[in-house]
Amino acid sequence: MKTNDVNEVIENWLGGHADRSAQDWLIDEMKKDAALAREVTLRKKTDEILSDREVINLRHKLTAIEMRRRNAGTVRRTVIRSAKYAAAVALIAILSTALYLMLKPSYSPEGLYSANYSRYESPGVVRSAVSAENTLMENAIASYTAREYDKAIIYLEKLINTGQEEMEPVFMHGMANMEVKNYPVASGSFNRVIEHNDNLYLEDAAWYLGLCYMMTDNKDKAVRQFSAIASSKSRYCKKAARLVRQLK
Repeated sequence: MKTNDVNEVIENWLGGHADRSAQDWLIDEMKKDAALAREVTLRKKTDEILSDREVINLRHKLTAIEMRRRNAGTVRRTVIRSAKYAAAVALIAILSTALYLMLKPSYSPEGLYSANYSRYESPGVVRSAVSAENTLMENAIASYTAREYDKAIIYLEKLINTGQEEMEPVFMHGMANMEVKNYPVASGSFNRVIEHNDNLYLEDAAWYLGLCYMMTDNKDKAVRQFSAIASSKSRYCKKAARLVRQLK
């Protein structure tokens, strides 16, 4: 299962909507990954706190007690007792809020990146003519596929420097730099693809640009980027909306 589906599997499992295969996968992963097991436990406890009905039941009891006291003519004692119960309700609410904040999962940029990043798989190069540019692109894709990202970057930069207008080398230059964690350079490539605004890589470039912003400590830019994706018809819109909630 892809890492960017882990959060969705956890949410479905806690909500009782996970199918058997997803549930078995998550349980098996929790046995192997202590950090994942802790996060699932914290989310479960948080959900239990938020769904706790004791405070509501206590308020109902307060109302019943007050009515009985008034009927018995002991208004003063009712007020005092009600005040005590009201204070207890307030205390429970405060403790519940504090416990929720303590148990609320904290999301680090690295953790969110790991859960949402997946390596772009290039479909390969199909060229009808033989040229120096085609050879460079073929070598670049072959190096990227072999995970030799530094070599791929060299080929792609040579191709980009020829002045060609195709956005495929620019986009792949961004992806190769993401793989070597050079996020500022990758951001520049993705921005160039987006500014071109007439190519097949716009949705992917926008998504990966948001991840680059997140990894360069540009939280505000990342939130704006993912918000724009979430409000669009991009295939990344649901993932982007979830990231916006987690980053805020």
